[in-house]
Amino acid sequence: MSYYPPFERLQRFGRNVEPIWIHGSEITAPAANTNLVSRTVSTGKIGYIYGFFINTQEANDFLIVWTSGGTTRQIRITFSGAGAIHYADFIALNEGLPADSGTTIAIRNVNAGSTGKIYQARLLYAEL
Repeated sequence: MSYYPPFERLQRFGRNVEPIWIHGSEITAPAANTNLVSRTVSTGKIGYIYGFFINTQEANDFLIVWTSGGTTRQIRITFSGAGAIHYADFIALNEGLPADSGTTIAIRNVNAGSTGKIYQARLLYAEL
């Protein structure tokens, strides 16, 4: 049986991509709508979101936000309490709605974090 390291190179829907993790720093008690992690799509490219990681010490909602075709798009992730979620796939979350060149992809907390509570996020990202 052959072993293929995950996310080394992907050939999906005619795209040959090499996703990378964009790591956000730990943020204590972030204000509402703080970008916990972000990436600006390079000029002349389009961006795809292949995964994410979110860690929080309390309940909160999070948005993965990007612009596609000049329209702001978002995916909401709800935490009912403290915890973490790690998601990665071979199919982009924004398949069919890639992020526009020069725009930002971000993960934001919807509500302000409580005093002393730590948040962190990462994006699994590729561009063409």
